[in-house]
Amino acid sequence: MKEKKFDILMLFQIIFVILVMAISIYGMFTKNNQSIPFLLIFMALIILILGSREYKRTHSLIGGIFYLSSVLFILFVAIKIV
Repeated sequence: MKEKKFDILMLFQIIFVILVMAISIYGMFTKNNQSIPFLLIFMALIILILGSREYKRTHSLIGGIFYLSSVLFILFVAIKIV
């Protein structure tokens, strides 16, 4: 059985997930919609980390392009909201 390695990308992913959860809970309780662009930016960073981890694992260029295009679209939407 292969042992899972804990790397720096996983640490950043966990940190960004906690930030997204905190911003979401804050926005839900305060009804503050001004934090949505920050939420989208952190979600884009999570997807970027997921894509880089997946590329390191499988070396699939198609998956990397899919993740990168998703990140660029989310960042575009976040910038348009601001």
